[in-house]
Amino acid sequence: MRVGIVTQPLEMNYGGILQNWALQQVLKRLGHEPLTIDAYQRYAGPHIIYRNIANFARWVIRRRCEGRFNLHLPYRGAVRQEFTGAFIEEHIDKTRPIWKYQRGLVERYSLDALVVGSDQVWRVEYNSDHIEDMYLAFAQGLPLKRVVYAASFGIDEWQYTSEQTATCAALAQQMDAISVREYSGIDLCRDHLGVEATCVFDPTLLLNAQDYNDIIDSDTDGDEPYLAVYCLDINDAKRDFFNRLAAERGLQVRYFTMGWHARFTVGQWLAMIARSSMVVTDSFHGTVFSILFGKEFYTLCNPQRGNTRIAGLLTQLGLEQRLVSDVDPVEPGDVAIDWQDVNSRLDAEREHSIRFLSDSLNA
Repeated sequence: MRVGIVTQPLEMNYGGILQNWALQQVLKRLGHEPLTIDAYQRYAGPHIIYRNIANFARWVIRRRCEGRFNLHLPYRGAVRQEFTGAFIEEHIDKTRPIWKYQRGLVERYSLDALVVGSDQVWRVEYNSDHIEDMYLAFAQGLPLKRVVYAASFGIDEWQYTSEQTATCAALAQQMDAISVREYSGIDLCRDHLGVEATCVFDPTLLLNAQDYNDIIDSDTDGDEPYLAVYCLDINDAKRDFFNRLAAERGLQVRYFTMGWHARFTVGQWLAMIARSSMVVTDSFHGTVFSILFGKEFYTLCNPQRGNTRIAGLLTQLGLEQRLVSDVDPVEPGDVAIDWQDVNSRLDAEREHSIRFLSDSLNA
């Protein structure tokens, strides 16, 4: 079965890219042919013009400095940077880049099914001008399978307008099967969309460490042990916390981030976590890969970006004590992680999640 995947844009979000790659790997193992609809991020008119001009200017300057200026851009579109673009081009099967979801995509790529997810595809803040497309409005009435896999609202509050709610509820009720990434999403689906949903794992958790070791950058960056800090929002109190943890364990502190200022390939980003001695993060996928690679870690609360998805995952795996709401009172090494219990829970939830995906497409 040819399966089209509707997800967040594949740009400079390492977790977003890897969840899409992981979902494709699982679908292939189930015997399907996945194809991600390669939608670029939508921005307000003036912002996208500024972004494209600035990116092109930086690229021209860099090429001139390197003595190899030409007019061939390294990737299609100015919004995809070289650090993630190479991985996306090599490892993810996708359509040609699009700016808008259209009905013709289904026929053009001979799609038998559409899967929405994962990541925060149902968070209206991130998809406000086209949230209905995340419910497959563009394919309404077409004879194909419609499955939602691990969709996330990101938060546990309903933020849709009344018009958006009515439109998306009608579309959700046409789905063949719906799953969400957080337990709070089950209540939001029932109370506001009028549909039942089940909770499943984020696609990244459907694979194991060895799957990711195969795509990690083989280069090493020194042998000294370090504390990997992957935090999207940092302040002085957090820096003091990082330094205290590192000093307690005799580690260096290494910072790495995402977004347009990041300078890591996908393989290097994974390596930073995999080769660390410990991780501190405020990111959902930073937490996921700390767990998959069996690292001691702390996850810092980040209310602005939504704590529900992280708290839900840690509760599922019996790791609630790794979530830190206040950096000051935490004493390093208070509670050891019972990895045998964690891995047992991982295996059980993996089996449930993969079964949901398989049964939904094959029913």
